[in-house]
Order: sequence, then structure tokens, then C-alpha cells
Amino acid sequence: MSIMIAVAGKGGVGKTTCSSLLLRALLASRIRPLLAVDADPNANLHLLLGFTAPRGLGSIREELLDSSVGAASKGEHLEALVQQRVLEGDDVDLIAMGRGEGPGCYCFVNDLLRRSLSRLAGGYAAVVVDNEAGMEHLSRRNLRKIDHLVLVADPSPRGVSAARAIRDLSVELSLKVEKTWLLLNRPYAAGDAAEAPSLPIPLLAAIPHDPSLAKWESAARSFLDLPEESPAAREMARAASILLAGNPR
Repeated sequence: MSIMIAVAGKGGVGKTTCSSLLLRALLASRIRPLLAVDADPNANLHLLLGFTAPRGLGSIREELLDSSVGAASKGEHLEALVQQRVLEGDDVDLIAMGRGEGPGCYCFVNDLLRRSLSRLAGGYAAVVVDNEAGMEHLSRRNLRKIDHLVLVADPSPRGVSAARAIRDLSVELSLKVEKTWLLLNRPYAAGDAAEAPSLPIPLLAAIPHDPSLAKWESAARSFLDLPEESPAAREMARAASILLAGNPR
């Protein structure tokens, strides 16, 4: 059974960067194949994974409406359209939610994403979902089963408070979340991690400031190929080992 990992948090905390680092760490732990899901309408996860720009699921609505396929064949046609949007890599595949086009699109896209993830996940060892900013994606129940909800936050009071709000929402919605974690990104100082006992959510890791990430991205190199000496990659490898300990394969 696939391990479902959802990465969430407020805007600007580095969810996409952390999702990319997590995918790299899972590969280093010999967990493969992996499915990366860009659930942000403003898709950019592909830029850190070395993929071309994906065709989002949002465009499927118009193709279905314009299609002459009969109602009895809609399901098969829909399945084919979804599969066409999966970008395949050596060990990591990518699918993006994309933007809905026209009024009422998001209800269709969200329902499509739910069903598509459910079908696709079975073929992968793990699925990492890079959520859009805030809490809307979770409130729409796009993910019905989450093994690990990883809430990315900066170590400021506002950052931790936003992570707590998302955690509380997942409880209020009775989402099927096995474990919720706090991932501090770019701690101000080494002492920040030492404050973990006072945090409202179990601390998964504290990703340090790593200048090499900006250089790697500027060179358009995939974060999946980051060297082991990268401080951020090392800390995320430790985080991945914690996640995998709860889901032995």
C-alpha cells in the first residue's frame, strides 16, 4: 500500500522546496517508484524536479465537454485523459492539478483529483502531495487518507500558529490523518530546534538555511540530484527515516 504524505502550510514557507527535498530523501532510502502531486493551481514543483511544465487536470473539463464520446465511454475516456497528464521520470512521476477554466470548474477538478489520486496511488510506493497555500485544499477533502501530514512553517510565532490552525482544521473535518508533523524551514538559529518540546505539534525536522539550494535552482538542476553534503538534504534524509519508521515496507 502506498504511503501518502501531504505537505501543507501558509504561503511562502517553502512547501515546494521541502516537497522536492522529501522526494529526494525517499529515493535515497530506496523507496520507489514515487508520485509527486502538484496540487497548487500555480504549479511550479516541476521546476525543482527537472520536468517540463505539466498539463494540469483542470483542462480535462473542457476536453470532456467538447468530446463526442458517449456517456457509457466517459469513464474510460476520462481515465485516458488523466494518464496522458502523468509526466514520467526514472523513479519519480509527476501530475499537476492545474487551473480550472471557466465558472464552476474547481468542483469538477477537485473531485477529479480525489478519484485520480486514489487510482494512481496504488502503483507507487509513496505519494508526496505539494498542497496550495493555506487550508482550502484540505477543507475540500481532496485527500481522503493521509499517512503523514507534514506542516511546513518558519519558526516564528505566526508561522507555528498557522501550522496549528491547519492541524486543527484537519481534526475538525475528521480527515483520516494518521500522524501530523511540524517541519521548521530555515530556522533562524540552531537553538530553534531545541524549543521542540514547547511546540504544539511533534517536530519532524528543522531544515537549515542552505545557500546551495538557490544556486542549484538557478542552474535549473533537479533537486532529486542534490549531493549528500547539502545541509538541507541531510536534514530531510533524517526526516524521511522518521516517516518511514512508521510505515515499514
